[in-house]
Amino acid sequence: MGRRIGLEGSVRQHPPGSGRWRGRLPSRLDPHRRYIDGTYPTERECRKALNQAIADLDAGRTPRKTEAPTGGPVRRVRNIIEDYIEARRTDAYDPIAINTVRDYNDVLKNVVNRDYADLGGVPANQLDSLAIDTWFRRLRDEGVSHRRAAKALAIVRAALAWEVRAGRLATNPAREVRRVSTKKGRGSRITADPVLLPSWEELAVLASHPGRWEDRLLILLIAWGGLRWSEAISLAAGDVWPSRPRMSVRRIFAWDRTIGQWVIEDVKGGNADVIPLPTPLWEALLDLATSRTIDRSLGGDLLFRPVRRRYANTAPVVIDNNNWRKRVWCPAREAADLNGDPALSALDPRRRPLRVKDLRAYAASVVVDSGGTQYEAAALLRHSTVQTTNRYYARAQDERSQDPARASLRVDLTMTLPERIDALWIAWVTAYPDQTADLLDPSRDDEEPQ
Repeated sequence: MGRRIGLEGSVRQHPPGSGRWRGRLPSRLDPHRRYIDGTYPTERECRKALNQAIADLDAGRTPRKTEAPTGGPVRRVRNIIEDYIEARRTDAYDPIAINTVRDYNDVLKNVVNRDYADLGGVPANQLDSLAIDTWFRRLRDEGVSHRRAAKALAIVRAALAWEVRAGRLATNPAREVRRVSTKKGRGSRITADPVLLPSWEELAVLASHPGRWEDRLLILLIAWGGLRWSEAISLAAGDVWPSRPRMSVRRIFAWDRTIGQWVIEDVKGGNADVIPLPTPLWEALLDLATSRTIDRSLGGDLLFRPVRRRYANTAPVVIDNNNWRKRVWCPAREAADLNGDPALSALDPRRRPLRVKDLRAYAASVVVDSGGTQYEAAALLRHSTVQTTNRYYARAQDERSQDPARASLRVDLTMTLPERIDALWIAWVTAYPDQTADLLDPSRDDEEPQ
């Protein structure tokens, strides 16, 4: 069968979604199938120009090109995302955090580049909204969680927008991809992970179980101050105020894989702040701070310090999370009977084990129990909006009926917030004297770190 006259080559929008059409020569005239010169507003005009170019080459009016095309390799989606992450990491004004870089690279490796739903290998000049939407739907078929898929789509959209701003892409096809939310879809996934709020008694058992004074202080500080794990282990001895029960939260240590060393960054969201503490806990932390010897090495001013070498010839900078969980957290959680019960209801937070992060919920409950507002709880946890605090952490009112000691508490609301926090601490230790009697006593240490 002979070739059909007038249908050689190909005509397509380039870049996809731009509204401009380009024609490519057939392989019999150009083995590299180059584009003809110019772009056209309609497919019809582009086809007409392409047919004329083919006729000119056949008649010898236009010489054929025999050399290989110049230029670099075709940029694929993975190349765009890799360059976007590097540009954000090295931005002179607003670089993203090291942990965010790690998360972005993890999403690129495990979600964008997949065997069945591989968007990373698609050339940028062939990318369109249909390809992105198809990839997103295939992620669901592969069992990728809705949260991770949504994060991957957000990164793809941001990277393509950056490519457009750089002038290498005409339009961002990801802007046309929308995730439709329905009641059935929301019901099939639990978007608000239940937060386990320990009772007063459970916290007393949890905090009193570790044999080392510093480990007990670390648990109490996270529970009463609302610190994230990375913030707590990165505190400097000078962050404890010497004159008032306050503490500055201003930095974290993060491992930079690019340079292979620890670096100091701002806290999450850049929300450095000062947090109030119960006076007895503050006094114990001040004693710990004054006992520290400060040097100029990285981590030489830390308040909480590692107790073991991670490697034979390398001293760790901060507390190793895996070692601390095995040595301190898991035994204390088991003693407090907070290892979870799979037989409970799917939405019951006690179905799963207590996490260190859940102690931030206790910090929010401290403010609420003492008569504070949701806004004061949000300020203590350093959330950017009070909605986050309301949704995940401020559940003290719901727990009152389940905790008799807390339900019977009455605080004088004419006192200041620090005074009310002190009153709450006194009520807590009074309710459970056996567990809290020597909680802050350093002489109680009865365990050598392993």
